[in-house]
Amino acid sequence: MPGDARGKTAMKTNAMLFALLAALAVPAAAQPVFEEVTPTEGPWFVTPDTDDFWINSIAPADVDGDGDLDLAVMGFYVVYNESVTDTLLLLLNEGEGAGGRWSFTPVEVPLGGVFAGATDLSWADYDRDGDHDLLVASEGAAVLYRNDAGTLVGTDTPLPSYWEDSGYEDTYDLRSATWADYDNDGDPDLLLPSVYDEAAFEFRTVLVRNDGSDGAGGWLFADSAIALDPTTNAQSAWIDDDADGDLDLFVANVDPLMKTGGVKLYDNDAGTFTPVDPLGIRIEHGLADIGDPDADGDSDILVAGNILDTDDTYKTVLRIYRNDGGSYVPETLVQAPDADWLDFNAATWADYDSDGDVDLLLTGSYVGNAEIVGKSEIYGNDGGAFTSLGVQLPAPIGSLGRGGAFNWFDLDGDGDLDYLVAGGFYVPGGNGLVEAQVHLFRNTTPAINAAPAAPTGLHAELVGDVVTMGWSGAGDDHTPPAQLTYDLELWRDGVPLTLPERLPQPGSVATATSWSIAQLPDGAYAWTVRAVDSAFAGSTSASGSFTLPWGSDIVFADGFDGGG
Repeated sequence: MPGDARGKTAMKTNAMLFALLAALAVPAAAQPVFEEVTPTEGPWFVTPDTDDFWINSIAPADVDGDGDLDLAVMGFYVVYNESVTDTLLLLLNEGEGAGGRWSFTPVEVPLGGVFAGATDLSWADYDRDGDHDLLVASEGAAVLYRNDAGTLVGTDTPLPSYWEDSGYEDTYDLRSATWADYDNDGDPDLLLPSVYDEAAFEFRTVLVRNDGSDGAGGWLFADSAIALDPTTNAQSAWIDDDADGDLDLFVANVDPLMKTGGVKLYDNDAGTFTPVDPLGIRIEHGLADIGDPDADGDSDILVAGNILDTDDTYKTVLRIYRNDGGSYVPETLVQAPDADWLDFNAATWADYDSDGDVDLLLTGSYVGNAEIVGKSEIYGNDGGAFTSLGVQLPAPIGSLGRGGAFNWFDLDGDGDLDYLVAGGFYVPGGNGLVEAQVHLFRNTTPAINAAPAAPTGLHAELVGDVVTMGWSGAGDDHTPPAQLTYDLELWRDGVPLTLPERLPQPGSVATATSWSIAQLPDGAYAWTVRAVDSAFAGSTSASGSFTLPWGSDIVFADGFDGGG
């Protein structure tokens, strides 16, 4: 994080952005092409020589409901030797602008008492009104911003204090706080890692249950009291790992100081979480992710960074742990240092070429002509085997101690994933001077990705007090049916007529084709389901409806659509 104007030596800044077209000689099956479309006008993308905007966290979402993905960014705006301003900003996507550069309308969001720093931004429709709301977790605070017709309004909803403590300064922002309906009651709950308990002087990991409206315009959240291992700098994800109809939890804690860094899988059995250490390693720095790169129907684990291995030696690796009947077999793709890499900072899955399997992006550093330089590189997936495609994209300089932020999302709505990265970069021709830069790349790889077909065969049944909604699996032009995930939404009093573009992430109920919710109150319900492919493109929504008591007449409020 940028400490210069808080007492460290200031560095000359000037956001000089460069154009990059990456189209190299790679196998015919994959021709990655990325064109830089970063805006060339300020004040947020291009700053004066005396200023910098250091971004800590980035989160895409369709804030204004116009069908394209906007950006929430948080960080410090620094005027060197004068001021530091904590800044939360919405960049509303206005499409392609002059000269092929992208156009955004900036909207500053009042922060109140929240400070930028070790920040995490996370979107979810927590109040079930049909738009994306924002969680800002940063420096001892966790604040919900309610989305009111495209305007973010801070709330006073009590939440545990988020204090990320990475133990090293070049940590990357990926996904720490995450939303998921862990208790199958139809609304998103919140996982908050890195919660500091000031009474006990210890870190916790808190699963916060969404208890709905308080009846007075506010929202109720409660500590579930589910026992989870403490975390200080965590990445998390939700999957139905055992295909039992509820969401299990993946957590990677990165901690070089307290010797608690590692990977945990929590099996969710009706709200009871049982931890398993599937890898037996400790992660000192770097990140981890979970996915199914070999399309065999089970979850594999990606690790990039410095680890204490099972043989008690330290290694810097890019490694996939393949799930073989519940045993995770390590496959090392790259071990640093080597000719191409000095160190690794982060890695993530991303189906950049929309061919139906997940590729991966690795970011880290290498030794350039006279200095250590950051880079990102794409490794293409061919039948579960990963090969470097020789395509490099910019990455921040990890050795600066400032970390970075990057994100894959569909900027232009063409069905493939585009790339955004922010952090500290060398000033071109600046003799070692460093500045904050943002780079936005449009993916123009010559491939067509159609959205999946909509699910069919929707049905619902009531057994006891449990409603089970089911559907037939969808199809897609590239993603295998077994790897399609699904978004399930349940609405009381009907479906809002206008829904925003979905978030760039897997579907909310993983690969399930049925989902159960218990103890719903009486009323008229509509539900929608859509398929999601490996590039996060969603199908049109199919809809169904039911009433409780079962079989009553369906009556929806004005302005809502009961669907099928």
